[in-house]
Amino acid sequence: MTEQRPAPPKKSLEFSQSWFLWVMAAAVILMFSFVILPYVDPRPAKMSGQAATDFDLELMNGGAPGDRIRLSDLRGRTVILDFWASWCQPCREQSAVLAEIAPQLGDDIYLLGVATSDQRASAEAFLDAAKLPYPNAFDENDALALAYRVSTLPTLVIVAPDGHISSVKSQIFTVAELLALVGK
Repeated sequence: MTEQRPAPPKKSLEFSQSWFLWVMAAAVILMFSFVILPYVDPRPAKMSGQAATDFDLELMNGGAPGDRIRLSDLRGRTVILDFWASWCQPCREQSAVLAEIAPQLGDDIYLLGVATSDQRASAEAFLDAAKLPYPNAFDENDALALAYRVSTLPTLVIVAPDGHISSVKSQIFTVAELLALVGK
């Protein structure tokens, strides 16, 4: 008669190893949810119709050194806010289109470039090279971009004369599209 041996016990993970794997899986899911998912759908948040957040930004060009710009000072005019960064190639393309239409806008529309998600020195170097004919301000700590929920560059925010947001668009516009957007 042959002796039957009991089957060797199946190896299983110890409790501490199982716990570690569950924690790591949860961390990956959380990171995906909070870091990656917001960028999957690049459409800007629905802000049309909401009151535009006031700001007080220092101008990098389009004024004397140290001059500041406030949205509240522009009440009664349509304001185009162009959020851009020097490292963003689509932003560079958009700034060329904005430079072309800036002289056509007239006094009832104020165009302001807003450098965000960038180093100030890099933004200033871009402005020196591009010689943009409209004022640009620096968004310290990206505070204004956060207030307007800008997650994609370039983004244009159109503020109506009454101080409410009429449009938020994240794309590169042609001259005709931009003029139509502001009703010119």
